[in-house]
Amino acid sequence: MSREPLLLPAAALGAGVLVGHFLYFHPADLLLPIVYASGLLLTALMLPSARRCRFAAVLLVLSIGGIVTQTVHRQGAAPILSANDAETVILTGCVVNPPVFSPAREQFTLQLAPNANARLSVNLKDGGRLALVYGQNVEVAAKVRRPRNYQNPDSFDYEAYLAAQRIYWTGSVKDPSDIRAHPGRCGSRAMGWLFAIRTAALERLTNLYPGDQHTAGLLQAILLGETSGVERRWTNDFRLTGTYHALVISGQHIAVLAFSLLLILRLFQLRRIPALCLATGACWLYALLSGMGSPVVRAAGGFTLFLMASYFFRRTRILNILAAIALIYLSFDPDQLFDPSFQLSFLSAAAIAAFAIPLMEKTTDPIRGAVKRFDQASYDPMVPPSAAAWRVELRLLAETIRLWTPVSVPASEWLVEKSTLLFVFIAEAVIVTACVQFGLALPMVVYFHRLSLTGLSANIVVVPLLSLVIPLGFTAILTNWHWVAALTRILLSAAEIIAAWHVHFEPAWRVAAIPLSLCLAFSAALVFLALSIRRQSRWIAPVTVCAVGLLAIILWQPWGFVRQPRTLEVSAIDVSQGDSLLVVFPDGETMLVDAGGFPGMERMVRKPQIDVGEDVVSPYLWSRRIHRLDYCILTHGHSDHMAGLPAVLDNFHPRVLWIGAEPDTAQWRNVEQHAKADGVRIQCRNRSSPPVDLGGTRMRFLAPAPNYLPGDAAVNNDSLVVDIAYGRRSVLLTGDAEAPVEEDMVASGELHPVTLLKVGHHGSKTSSTEDFLNATAPRLAFISDGYLNQFHHPSPSVLGRLRDHHVMVLRTDQHGLLTFRTDGENVEVQTFR
Repeated sequence: MSREPLLLPAAALGAGVLVGHFLYFHPADLLLPIVYASGLLLTALMLPSARRCRFAAVLLVLSIGGIVTQTVHRQGAAPILSANDAETVILTGCVVNPPVFSPAREQFTLQLAPNANARLSVNLKDGGRLALVYGQNVEVAAKVRRPRNYQNPDSFDYEAYLAAQRIYWTGSVKDPSDIRAHPGRCGSRAMGWLFAIRTAALERLTNLYPGDQHTAGLLQAILLGETSGVERRWTNDFRLTGTYHALVISGQHIAVLAFSLLLILRLFQLRRIPALCLATGACWLYALLSGMGSPVVRAAGGFTLFLMASYFFRRTRILNILAAIALIYLSFDPDQLFDPSFQLSFLSAAAIAAFAIPLMEKTTDPIRGAVKRFDQASYDPMVPPSAAAWRVELRLLAETIRLWTPVSVPASEWLVEKSTLLFVFIAEAVIVTACVQFGLALPMVVYFHRLSLTGLSANIVVVPLLSLVIPLGFTAILTNWHWVAALTRILLSAAEIIAAWHVHFEPAWRVAAIPLSLCLAFSAALVFLALSIRRQSRWIAPVTVCAVGLLAIILWQPWGFVRQPRTLEVSAIDVSQGDSLLVVFPDGETMLVDAGGFPGMERMVRKPQIDVGEDVVSPYLWSRRIHRLDYCILTHGHSDHMAGLPAVLDNFHPRVLWIGAEPDTAQWRNVEQHAKADGVRIQCRNRSSPPVDLGGTRMRFLAPAPNYLPGDAAVNNDSLVVDIAYGRRSVLLTGDAEAPVEEDMVASGELHPVTLLKVGHHGSKTSSTEDFLNATAPRLAFISDGYLNQFHHPSPSVLGRLRDHHVMVLRTDQHGLLTFRTDGENVEVQTFR
């Protein structure tokens, strides 16, 4: 570790942060360990010959310091606003993040008090805009609510994500006239200048691409980190091919910016250290303009350390710089250690340092050295021995080209030199990409449940293209030259085309939750491999085989999913105002009924950034270690039931999709297209369809009626109603069936008393009629509804009827994930909260 003296101290600090995160300590509990460690350190410093003891004492002090830092920085209680959720209140504060335009609405951040912000969305009419700027005092009438997570295991912690930005409330403003500006200014004047530059740059991009929100939105995200104008479908191909990192503000942007600026300054023959100083200043200015995101700040900090090392003529080592950045960051913000962005940034750089650079030193560096001053024969004796053999072979190749073609000696040498350098560039790109993919394999499958196999080739082409987009995009912003903007659009379109082409070859599987023991084993194998490479150990080959084998097991997923044997399970997943239920049959077969979504998505001008099927339903299924579904049911074609289904079909490839009466709409055709691409058979079912026996249960289809015909658009009464019986217990899943369908089922005589009723239409007053409840006599009812939803579901009248029938009611808005299990006799119910 003598080459990277900061590596172990950073690891010690990180270990302390980990301990402080998972174990609760009161500050008073740490007083004795601090005194003990300080005394040990002072004792070690007083012993001149105890070098190892001093180092061990430093590591112990840093470990305890990590615990102390995490304890001190542990997030306290969130600030309180004297208003109920969904209540319209008057807010007064300072605009600290100016409005960003997107179709039909704008968003801005209002500081109500120090470190207490609200993010507000404003509905716009007739293409209007908000004239708000940073540092403006305003009074706003807004309907506010606290951010709320989806209440399922392993769901994304949206509340913590916003709290890290000191945002504790979100709100909606009905009309721009509800915002009134007050006299006076607030905030920092310097930040006001920066936001003015940022806003002008965003406006310039919009004006450079009139009528092309797609290109303008993507460039705003790539260059300035503004993602509010980006639709999810524009970035799906980049996500699937593992090239999405090139779209978001990251360390790559700092590297490209610094390289471009240093190249320009070199043309002006500026000396190295002044050029590096200017480049460092530009990096920090860019970090401020792009919103001071953690990845770009870390990269700017790393470049600053590189400047310092250059000034003192010290050799720059990537791992040492990473360790220094980690020490600084974790000292001020220990929660960064648990940020996926922080982990991915550090692991990618560590993979380059530990795997890629040693591999390139053995393979491509000798070839690169062989063509150095290739046209100067007098330089041949100075070529390193590792490159001498290559130089001889390449000179013979140049001579062969001269003999077999009319090319002159200088031309043949030039051709060989440039071709060799191109080959080395491509080879090093492959090596770096492969090593980064390998080093990031575990966090990629843990956080995103996928590992792109086409990313190896996609990154080699897409990343350079988008790297060229960065300097060209900024040139277009600064100069307003439309021909540069057109060239930037061409490069961006080429990157999109290449990513889309790679998607056709991307294997269609996802990785479910991984056992902890396997994660630890693979991590240990990577550490041992890095140590073996550094020491040139004979264990390199066996450790490599072990690491690759463990990765193959992770991708193979031989483990079964989490379930109780010989038990029927029905779980209502919290998808807010929508429906999605997981059914696990006693033999272990699985079925998903609906996949959630947002109500009225087909009428939205701007689609939601979140895909409920990909971001809510799929993570829950993966947390259960389910990597394939056996069956799916779509009750009907409303977006709060169907919008998440394409992602679920893509991720889990069920054998069959059962549907009821589906009208031919654009949304349904999209589902059909995904089902066809995923090899899923679509089968229509109604009351005349034969029962299906699955794992000891009998499943019957009670609606729609055989003579029911759908209209031109989806309606609630299209719903496919399913009854599942197991032993003495049964479950009735009604979709959004309303009173006419309930009356038809009662008249058919097919209904019988059930144990669990999934209440129709989220508890709306249009369902759960008295006659229907008399016929089904449920003991337990699940209601899938959104917290304080705009439809005011469930209806008080429905809750009253259920109460009169002595039914136990559980709701996803109050209890989160709802789980019903039965062995055919006994019943068990669990809730997330």
